[in-house]
Amino acid sequence: MSAQLSNILAAILPILLSLLVGYAVGKRLPKPVVKPLIRCITPVVWIILFVIGLDSGAAFSSLASGMQVLKQAAIYAFTISAVVFVCLLPLNRPGTAQADSPGGWRGLWYPVKECLIAFGLVLLGAFAWRLQWHDNSIGAVLLNISWWLYALLFLIGLDLAQVTISRSWLAPRVLKIPLLVMLASMLAGVLLSWLTGERLAVALALSTGFGWFSLSGALAGQYLGEAYGSVALLNDLMRELIGLTVVFMLGRNFANSSIGVCGATAMDTTLPFVRQACHYEYVPTAIISGLILTIAAPFFMLFFLSFV
Repeated sequence: MSAQLSNILAAILPILLSLLVGYAVGKRLPKPVVKPLIRCITPVVWIILFVIGLDSGAAFSSLASGMQVLKQAAIYAFTISAVVFVCLLPLNRPGTAQADSPGGWRGLWYPVKECLIAFGLVLLGAFAWRLQWHDNSIGAVLLNISWWLYALLFLIGLDLAQVTISRSWLAPRVLKIPLLVMLASMLAGVLLSWLTGERLAVALALSTGFGWFSLSGALAGQYLGEAYGSVALLNDLMRELIGLTVVFMLGRNFANSSIGVCGATAMDTTLPFVRQACHYEYVPTAIISGLILTIAAPFFMLFFLSFV
């Protein structure tokens, strides 16, 4: 048991330090210096997606294996989203969305475009795997996903330091959302383990990425291998797309359930749609829920992965 605990601490400590150092630096540096650094989050995510594709090249080496990965990811994404939505149903209130919500379907293009870019980068990495140009000492250093993951978490810490949280945002009714999302995701993991025959620890790890695809793909790939890294990435990418669809179509009458389905993305990519479909009063709920789930995702995943 002590060896298990030391393994968990060894995995979590670099993650925690990266976030805390980024947060501390973000609090001390002036905003004009921090803003350009925060803009580096997107290119770092792109690099991580490319490296995940590179590491997962073998999983997409044939049509059959690629379809198996997509099938498994889709089963996880739809099951988790459905369980989270249902578990949060009692917390919903009557819809208050504005009838003249701006943006419409055209506004949906930006997050969909981001997801398509993510898919494209993974596929590009998988294609680069066939070229084998990375199979040398320089490529091994430059394309080491651990360092890029720590860099991403440092930048996320910088970004989190810029968020000013009002006390009213931490009301129990707001905090219930991320807590129920965590519990519902783990319940979905247990259900998926039973349905698919997957090891319980693996199913729970894949269910607790909370939509943070660049993180979950990297961690699952490191601990479980290339194929699982691809499943985790595609699972959370699909969860983001499902979250966008649910918010857009059901957010008016099921705001809290919709925010829960969005997971960690509720504080960034899906936030404009929460504002549009659910009403401005739900924006603090989305930000706090997304923030808590963003911080919780690496710890939950690493905890369950340590039992594999």
